[in-house]
Amino acid sequence: MLAETMAEMRAIESKQAPLSSTTERIFFLDSLRAVAIIMVVGVHTLGYCVALPKDLNKIISLIVHPVSVPVFFLVDGYLFARSIIYSNSHSYRNYVRNSLFRLLAPWAIFTLIYTLARYAFEVTGFLKERLILGHPWQEVAISAYGSVYAQQLYFLFSLFLIRLCSPIIKKLFVMRNYFALLVLFFCYYAAYRSLIPSISPHLIIAGGQEPVLHALWGMQFYLVGIVLFKTSEIVNLERLFLPILLLFVLSLLIHDFGSYGFSLFQYLYLLTLFLFFASFKKGVPLLDVIGKNTMGIYLIHAPIVLKVVSLVLNKFVSDPMMSFGSVLFATFVLTICITLLINLVPYGCLLFGTHYKRILAQSSPVSI
Repeated sequence: MLAETMAEMRAIESKQAPLSSTTERIFFLDSLRAVAIIMVVGVHTLGYCVALPKDLNKIISLIVHPVSVPVFFLVDGYLFARSIIYSNSHSYRNYVRNSLFRLLAPWAIFTLIYTLARYAFEVTGFLKERLILGHPWQEVAISAYGSVYAQQLYFLFSLFLIRLCSPIIKKLFVMRNYFALLVLFFCYYAAYRSLIPSISPHLIIAGGQEPVLHALWGMQFYLVGIVLFKTSEIVNLERLFLPILLLFVLSLLIHDFGSYGFSLFQYLYLLTLFLFFASFKKGVPLLDVIGKNTMGIYLIHAPIVLKVVSLVLNKFVSDPMMSFGSVLFATFVLTICITLLINLVPYGCLLFGTHYKRILAQSSPVSI
């Protein structure tokens, strides 16, 4: 009788805990990533469309900029916490080795591709501004490292640096109780805000994005992902959506954010998006394809595709808002088509740091 009761309990738990397998794909995260990658393309489109009026530019920037990249840091933290909880043998060596393949290899490949492309465009005179020609190789190498030639690439290196710290994060933020976790998060946030003014002048790369600096920045959102996962073990996240949404709407009424006001708005925006999609356990079907191909979209959409699309469309579209919308839409559609075509080529997905068997199965959870 006891054995039968225990078997029934295990069967019930397996139905109520769909996240118990670390190889199971979390579909609502695909939907969340899909929205985030559209925002990322929108952020970069602002630099390629017909110049928007100041007020309109401010509104669009406020929609697409604050959470576009933080979403990906948050998702990775969420998945890391989940892997620790549901894996009895989390291997740091395997985690780093997978991160080398998943993050650092695409970063190196596409950094080389975009650096060589930039050099070719400067040599042929297609680009008048010289960022490579006439500059010493040391400066070119630093610029490549700092994503000067393709500003989105810094994220991959930054996330890799965060993952290198996983043993410390595991010990401090995952294995402690919930309230200790919250205290440690606020301590990190306070330390970051206090130290970054003295650190950043030594790390800034002109015209680029310094990966170490952005790893320190991204860590706060990574930790939010861990906090959210721990929160989901205490309370149903769907119950938090309406209160957070209300606070987010109230934050929009603050016209002059200031430094800390903007930070509060950013966190509330991030939490609202996450909690909204968390209510869709199976995700949003329309966004699934996009969410499963965010890495390819992230790597390919800028700068070459975005530049070509803008050069063509801006010849026919003069209205700023129409220019923004058309360039964003065309760039996104073209990019996802290129991504899907590359994935159809045998082992083409390796360019995006995805194992060939995984792209066939489309089952394992990934952060980007």
